[in-house]
Order: sequence, then C-alpha cells, then structure tokens
Amino acid sequence: WRMATSPAETPASVPPADASGARPGAALLDALYQEHFDFIWKCARAFGAASADIDDVVQDVFLVVQRRYDELRHEALTRSWIYGITRRVVSTHRRRRRETESVELDALKSPAQSPHAGAEHNGQVRVLSALLDALDERKREVFVLSEILELSGREIAETLGIPMNTVYSRLRVAKEEFDAAARRHRKSTERRRPS
Repeated sequence: WRMATSPAETPASVPPADASGARPGAALLDALYQEHFDFIWKCARAFGAASADIDDVVQDVFLVVQRRYDELRHEALTRSWIYGITRRVVSTHRRRRRETESVELDALKSPAQSPHAGAEHNGQVRVLSALLDALDERKREVFVLSEILELSGREIAETLGIPMNTVYSRLRVAKEEFDAAARRHRKSTERRRPS
C-alpha cells in the first residue's frame, strides 16, 4: 500500500473483504490505509509514541491488520478493532524505547517553528504527557479519545466496547483529576519562578 505523506489524507470507503475470507488484497489495504491513517497517527501520538517511531508504528499496525484481517467479524467494528491494534503496537514501541533509552516525549504535532518555539512547545508536551501519565489507563484512554482525538461519547463507547454511561463517568473523573494535576503543576511552576 502507498504510504501517506500527512495524517490528513482524504478517507476512502473500505471495500468488502474477498469472499474467500483470505487476507486482504492491495485494494482493500489501500482503502483501509486511506480511511484509518489519520486516526492511527493521532492515537499513536496521543498515547505517547515518539515522533521518530510514528512511521514504524503505522507500518506495524497495518502489518497486523493485514495478518489478522480474517479475525474481524463485523465491518462496522473496523475502527474499534484497529484502535485496539494501534494501542498494543504503541505500547510495544514505548516498552522497547524505554528498554534502550530514556523515553522521548515529543510534540503531538510537529509544526515547522523556530528552535526556541520548538523547545517551548516540547516543554509543554512533556508537561501534558506527565499529566496524562498520572491518570490510570482507563481514564487516560477515555480522556485522550475525547479531549485530544475529539471523538464523541458514542464513538468512544463503540471503540472501547463499553456503555455510554461508563464513558461519561470515566471522562468526568478524568477531567477532574487532570484539572487538579494541572493546577498543582501551575502552582509549582509559579513558586519556582524568580520574582
């Protein structure tokens, strides 16, 4: 399949799997890639994949999609299925990176900017990553899907396979915990500033 040059490619509709149930062909993989690349890219960044790993993460996700496509039972659940694969692939990449070097916390987006602005932006992303890391995994997942990836409550429920009430309950608590941690960080930063 063709590698995209940016995460904002136009989605294409996914053709049905071939009748034999065999692994998807090039046309199906290309359609899946076009439709889900942006979502996978954002998920990978939001869940802490280093920018140097993004291409590898996306490639690994699609290798797993190709290898395991026959396990997908309902086409309507494709996004949820791909989300789960992406989450596991990112987790594996982060674990490998931690094993070989200290984790690099990069920007969720990599805009072209001056070195000074880049350093300031990376500092903000490190703070955001630390605040997100303070949430337990279930709350962080719902928070990231809602606040960073901007999925609706219904999309989150479908993606995670949980009831809507659970989504809203976790999101409410996650926002409260995130806001409290952000206030503590601001106070700590203000105390350290020279007067």
